[in-house]
Amino acid sequence: MELDVWADDEKANWWGIWCGLSHCGRCHALSRSAAKCPQCGYEPEPTQWQTEILDGVPKEVPQFITEGAISWSTNVLLQLMKREWMRPGIELGYFAHRPLEKQPSQRMMIVILFWTLFEHLMDRFFEAATASLPEGVGRDLLRRYASIGSRMDRLYGLLFNARLQDDLATLGYASVYAHLMEVQRRRNEFVHGNAEAIDDGLVFATVERLHEVQEAWIALYNKRCTGNAKAPPVWKGSSPF
Repeated sequence: MELDVWADDEKANWWGIWCGLSHCGRCHALSRSAAKCPQCGYEPEPTQWQTEILDGVPKEVPQFITEGAISWSTNVLLQLMKREWMRPGIELGYFAHRPLEKQPSQRMMIVILFWTLFEHLMDRFFEAATASLPEGVGRDLLRRYASIGSRMDRLYGLLFNARLQDDLATLGYASVYAHLMEVQRRRNEFVHGNAEAIDDGLVFATVERLHEVQEAWIALYNKRCTGNAKAPPVWKGSSPF
């Protein structure tokens, strides 16, 4: 299996879009702008000033320290996925009696970790999306629609009067929804006894599209979950473990 799946060197570190991503302290939007939020226009005060030479002239340039966007759990899961992807292959002699097409991928844990990561991100999404509701109502909805499937389907429609797949298509990520459904289907098959459901092809596709899925999630979050100062920031939340 080819390990160099990303031509873009900036993405090859596994953190992809999270690198340099800032979290607005007022509306919770996620962006690469530290000086001014593109969503609400909030401009934080500079934490310090630094002298820089611009066109041969020294000028005082403001420096900003802003909250990052990545949660500790997201960071851990990406680290674990990277470690699993990069480890050397091992001889799985106890699968030798099965045909090659019936053997599970040696790196099947990447798919399990990815789906854990996605559920964690969607937990943050729906916690922010329900923050504007009365506390009891939001808590009841999250408890009533506890599974990832019911949240992506029924709860999403109730909250936004829209379909998740349509929002992703509008944002330019139409194929992401089908990819997620395929990963979920085959991950569920694996859990229910079909070990070969997670094959090398699915592992490779999961890694190849890892950054795209996270980019789509950030675009979706910015579209639906920003603007409420009381919402919990995405970097601060409960662990998926």
